[in-house]
Amino acid sequence: MIFLECFGKNVYIDDELAGYISPESGDMYSSGHKFGSLTEFGEIYIQEEYVGYIEDNGEIYINEQNAGYVSPTGDLHFDSYLLKRK
Repeated sequence: MIFLECFGKNVYIDDELAGYISPESGDMYSSGHKFGSLTEFGEIYIQEEYVGYIEDNGEIYINEQNAGYVSPTGDLHFDSYLLKRK
């Protein structure tokens, strides 16, 4: 369950720090505003809508397409090109 290690870590888009994940709730913030959440089951919600999940191998899927990975330190890394590819 690699996704539990993501609580309290950062969110990156490409190589740019975009936000962080609350260590208590899994809520994701950018510029001080909540934009989504990560559940204890690895599900990703954006504005209360289910959009994807994190695999046990650390790959992140959004809309059933690979969109990034979890780093060895637990940070989420999204690829902006892959996020736009729907």
